[in-house]
Amino acid sequence: MPKTYTQEDVLADIRKAVEESSLRKTAERIGVSAGYLSDILNDNRAVSDSIAEAFGYEREIVTKVTFRKKAA
Repeated sequence: MPKTYTQEDVLADIRKAVEESSLRKTAERIGVSAGYLSDILNDNRAVSDSIAEAFGYEREIVTKVTFRKKAA
């Protein structure tokens, strides 16, 4: 089964890119404003599909089956 990644993993890649260049340059490279990218990094917006794709990710919706005990 292929490895899955969380939003935190994508954010870590974004932060690494910002550290290696700058917020403005990273935003320009992926086609968004620096303010929009800053909102994502500060948890004011979720990572969009287009931003995730710019860092090599694609959205996958996973259904998780869980169980709980019945009340006695």
